[in-house]
Amino acid sequence: MKEPVKDLKTRLKKTEEEYKLLFEQVPCNVMIIDRDFKIVRANKRAQDMFESLKGEYCYSVLKGRKEKCIECTARQTFEDGMQHTGQHVWKLTDGRTLNMHVITIPLKNEDEKYDLVMEMAVDISRTLKLQDSLEAAHNYLESLINTSMDGIVGISKRGRVEVFNSAARSLFNIDQDQIVSQEDISTMLPKGFLAQVSEGMGHVYLPEAELKRSNGDKFYGRLIGNKLWDGKKTIGMAFSVHDISQVKKLEKEKIEAERMAIVGQTIAGLAHGIKNLINALDGGMYFLKSGIGKGDIKRVHKGIETLARNIDRIRLFSKAFLNYSRFRTIIPTLSNPADIVREVVESFSAKISENNIKIKLQVDEQLALAPLDYEKIHECVTNLVGNAIDAFVDVDKDRDKKIWVTVYEEEGSIYIEVKDNGCGIDKEHRKRLFGKFFTTKGLEGTGLGLLMTKKIIQEHGGTISVLSKKGEGSIFRLRLIRGRLPKISD
Repeated sequence: MKEPVKDLKTRLKKTEEEYKLLFEQVPCNVMIIDRDFKIVRANKRAQDMFESLKGEYCYSVLKGRKEKCIECTARQTFEDGMQHTGQHVWKLTDGRTLNMHVITIPLKNEDEKYDLVMEMAVDISRTLKLQDSLEAAHNYLESLINTSMDGIVGISKRGRVEVFNSAARSLFNIDQDQIVSQEDISTMLPKGFLAQVSEGMGHVYLPEAELKRSNGDKFYGRLIGNKLWDGKKTIGMAFSVHDISQVKKLEKEKIEAERMAIVGQTIAGLAHGIKNLINALDGGMYFLKSGIGKGDIKRVHKGIETLARNIDRIRLFSKAFLNYSRFRTIIPTLSNPADIVREVVESFSAKISENNIKIKLQVDEQLALAPLDYEKIHECVTNLVGNAIDAFVDVDKDRDKKIWVTVYEEEGSIYIEVKDNGCGIDKEHRKRLFGKFFTTKGLEGTGLGLLMTKKIIQEHGGTISVLSKKGEGSIFRLRLIRGRLPKISD
């Protein structure tokens, strides 16, 4: 049964209105162009941009040209009947220019013939501007990374090396055109470093790490690693490396120079110390000779006692100084710093009890083993705890005598602290603490305890420092930097 003519006309009219509505309200500029490149029709959006469009040549009204565009997408569609896309610059009547993304399609009839092309254009000016800004930001960051003196490496979540700047290639001795994998990097970094960065939440800092170049050569670097986040999602990790090989070399040369200076210090110091003791021996000889000459047995005994006491003093002095000057090679073994300190504190138990001193020991039980000369570090801690006990000799008897001994690790360094609330050290004495023969113990000390301690700690690549206030107490702190500790011989 045929559809009534009236209903057919109604349906066709409705369809026509729908197409017209779509043509007018589609969110882009739409124009119909004939083979002469004249605009036959344009939607409201396009007409609002120009004073007039209908009947005008598209290249004239849209671009201000007198001739057809070579890159014209409408021409390409007229030639092959295919859809074409392109980017064009439109010049508005108010002088502004717009970057347009254009699509052209042929309007074919039932016979596949066409004399009209529909052109749809979308303003992409802001998109291009944003693209230019992003490209400029990318170029800036890329330039910043490539000109950095530190090696910078970025690894994606999938383990692909996305960033490996020129400084990193130079440090690790890798050619500019050589592709680098995460496995390659792992062999050149400290074992477990990348895993620590990947699994951690904050930055991983190694102040002194031993690294390898691609040819196997070793060098020292400062490593800082971070996990990269995009909001709440992990997108990879990055790390930077700063070459400190030259600094390490200078430190080593400084230590060697200090060791060589000890030879001269030993000769000069020994001569100076013995010269003072000779005066005391002369006094003893005087009493001995005069007593014999006068037949005074008491004077003879006094002379002998003076000689014996000062001969012992020479023996003690010479032994201590020779121990200080001796170039005994550090013999490191894997030791627990906490065990060393605990043993020292236990050895002073009797003396601490006799002097009514309270001592508190606090150690990090999770402290990892370190390559240390056990006996030498034991000697250092013994000197510090012994000095802390002696600091109570001249304090009030009513004082609550306390000593705190602490062992902990922080940012790659092991710290051993000995703190007391004893007599303290005044400013002038603090300046001389680590000098030769300085002592506050009179004839009971050689003045070499702290000097010996400083020498041993330096041979371990560490430092010693002191904080003190007269009448309130002192804090002596040993710092042993893991990256500088001596290597254990194979």
